[in-house]
Amino acid sequence: MPEKLKVDCFLNILYVQRMRTAADRKEVLRIYEEVFGVKPFINPHPRVQLNSKYLIVGNTVIKRNISRSSKLSNSGLNIIPSIRHSMEAVVHCIKHQWLCILVGPPCSGKTSLIRLLAQLTGNVLNELSLSTTTDISELLGCFEQYNAFRNFRSVIAQVERYVSEYCNLQLEFSKVAFMSERTDLITKWLAFLSTMNSSSMASSTSIHLENWESMMNSLSLLVEIIQQMKLDIVQNELPFSWSTEELNKTIKVISKLQDDQQRRSRSVKFEWVAGLLIKAIENGEWIVLENANLCNPTVIFTFS
Repeated sequence: MPEKLKVDCFLNILYVQRMRTAADRKEVLRIYEEVFGVKPFINPHPRVQLNSKYLIVGNTVIKRNISRSSKLSNSGLNIIPSIRHSMEAVVHCIKHQWLCILVGPPCSGKTSLIRLLAQLTGNVLNELSLSTTTDISELLGCFEQYNAFRNFRSVIAQVERYVSEYCNLQLEFSKVAFMSERTDLITKWLAFLSTMNSSSMASSTSIHLENWESMMNSLSLLVEIIQQMKLDIVQNELPFSWSTEELNKTIKVISKLQDDQQRRSRSVKFEWVAGLLIKAIENGEWIVLENANLCNPTVIFTFS
């Protein structure tokens, strides 16, 4: 049997070794030895290594998101041995894009482990606490009455994500060039933020007409910022997590907000509002469902 297949089987056994019962682990190890004629060895304390591109835990390697990843190095990485075997199992699931179920008593470190991996790999982590009252619409979404302010805040959050990743990557590759050639983009972003009043953004009920019109007029700055980033995507081959198509979709949302404002559209209409789970998936972010065993069976069925 090819060596690579043996390694893959070994890693799958490693996953089972960490996530199943003692009887299951013993049986799987017996089957492996029977099939391959070799007694598997599972290192209880695998080595954790970190570089600019990859996180390596034992025999498993996953790529880091360099635009958001932590600036920690091997020298500043202190991980206690007792969690390394669990970390390797989770990293193995991430590599193969498997749904990972962590089981254990409260305060046993399940969520902390995922938070650590999110930090090391540069992934945004969304944490949702489920309960018996959790409805599937909260996760997947539902139709709601059109709300321009909700869409306005969503656009700002999206562009903020673009700008943050854009600046991090530009600074990573050339700090001098970024400070000399991209000051106009940063200036526009700061000018936009200056028009946002924190009290006005607290809730849609507290926005005065003058403030709302001022914020809507400032959307043209967001379009200019996005157009500048589109040009840089074409000219520079930087590993952005988003594409020009995604930027174009954001511009269309902004244009619709501007059109509605100009027409003073007040008609009652409904739109699909994505839930927290769908938003995380669309943005390529991680999501942790806390206390999944407590939620309604229909919710569990959706994920299965």
